[in-house]
Amino acid sequence: MKKITLFFAVCILCTTSILSQIKSDKADIEWGPEQKESKKSTMGDLIAHDASGIYVTKYKSKLVGWPIISLEHFDKSLNKTKSVILKLGSKRDKRKLEHIIHLNNKIYLFSSYADNEAKKNYLYVETINKKSLLSNNDLNKISEINFYGKKRWNNGGFNYEISRDSAKILIYNSLPYEKNENAKFSLLVLDNNLKEIWKKDITLPYADNLFKLEDYKVSNKGNVYLIGKIYDGKKIEKKKRTKNEPISKPNYKYKILSYNNKESRNKEYLIEVEDFFISQMKIAIDENENIICAGFYSELSSHGIKGSYFLKIDGNTQKIITKNFKDFGIDFITQNMTIRQEKKVKKKAAKKKKPVELYEYDLDNIILKDDGGAILIGEQFFIRVVTRTTTDANGNTSTTTTYYYYYNDIIVINISAKGEIEWTEKIPKRQVTTNDGGFYSSYALSEVGDNLYFVFNDNPKNLFYKGVGKLYNFNKGKKESLVVLVELNMKGEQTREALFSMKDAEVIIRPKVCEQISDTQMILFGQKKKTQRFAKVTFEQ
Repeated sequence: MKKITLFFAVCILCTTSILSQIKSDKADIEWGPEQKESKKSTMGDLIAHDASGIYVTKYKSKLVGWPIISLEHFDKSLNKTKSVILKLGSKRDKRKLEHIIHLNNKIYLFSSYADNEAKKNYLYVETINKKSLLSNNDLNKISEINFYGKKRWNNGGFNYEISRDSAKILIYNSLPYEKNENAKFSLLVLDNNLKEIWKKDITLPYADNLFKLEDYKVSNKGNVYLIGKIYDGKKIEKKKRTKNEPISKPNYKYKILSYNNKESRNKEYLIEVEDFFISQMKIAIDENENIICAGFYSELSSHGIKGSYFLKIDGNTQKIITKNFKDFGIDFITQNMTIRQEKKVKKKAAKKKKPVELYEYDLDNIILKDDGGAILIGEQFFIRVVTRTTTDANGNTSTTTTYYYYYNDIIVINISAKGEIEWTEKIPKRQVTTNDGGFYSSYALSEVGDNLYFVFNDNPKNLFYKGVGKLYNFNKGKKESLVVLVELNMKGEQTREALFSMKDAEVIIRPKVCEQISDTQMILFGQKKKTQRFAKVTFEQ
């Protein structure tokens, strides 16, 4: 017992020593100056970068009404040079900000306005002057949704997607919900100068309440591909097998739908995984117009994952080129568990009464490799809600509800061009917070050469974690918390190091808004109370 205590004491001393002299071997960090802002202000998105610096949106919440949105520019040294509050119409005809994109060295701002008298929802676009950050006064309507006969909240919505080569833009209009009618949507494909290439109104042969859009992409050629989840006549999803039901089929199936300008009818591709539940699915379109479909499947439920699948479809012949399904295996499932947890899970697996699976992983990204293979990246995410009712001495009762946000391990799956899983790897992470929406949780990702770099907030006790034993939770309230950099190479080997400490940075980074801006650089954003700050990370090649 004394030896174990001594061991942990040595580890703590080593960690303290390292924290006092943090210097990354994998990356250089250039910090911008501290900015004093309102506590109610935060970064929304990094919308553009060019030779002059970066452009971001900032949101300042209000007690009533929409937040105040600002557009800001920071130079190459991350000094703020300009800040302008966005003007989206007058108070009477206030428009809603949809998105801002950067194409052909121009900033395009999309906004919408739902006219409740005309019963139409309009989508507008305008360009922003990069020097003044003001509109060029070239507001133009590019799409509309008719919601006649519907309530004002049932007025549809606008979404967008950009092709891999940034040459095509898809505007996807989700049309108003209509009970007992078929699902409908409209597609508008533009070039990178926002000139219309083609558009179509689509009515599917499935009831609106039995169709769920999961993912969509526009290819470099301007063709559109969607993944839909179609239920077999039941409104409520069958999420898991019943206790005495060893074998059953999910009550839904997945289909890929494709549309282009030349053909009047769409093509459909049914995704089959025998009797398994597909728990996650995404698509990507490669340069040859082949459809890459990948994700997770489960034997137990729509929230579990037993393994991963990879499907490649020839975009011209519609034939399946590659199809592969593979279980993760017990060693991968128990990776990053404590010794006690690992023994318990392996004992359960040995009984073979019920399959052992991972659960609640979201597939975040499909990265297409040059050799025709792919890399899948997912993260365990779920929300737990706890409601407590108490009674005081006078008999008065009060109820409190606490929301727990879990952002845990990252999983990475490397798939070869033949569709075979070459390796799977777990990046250990524990981020459990309450009533904050996971504000400082999750991770930021950069692709540099053949390596992947993951950046996230972590507990310093995890710095030397080797995949066995207790993993400590990130605590945003402690100054000793670290920003960790994990490098993962194409052999599936990972190295972990401290990038900087929260104490030194005087801010906590928000990984969800951090973004890669070049082949070797990433922009980080952090804030704490009234202090906000940017950093530029340059990775070693």
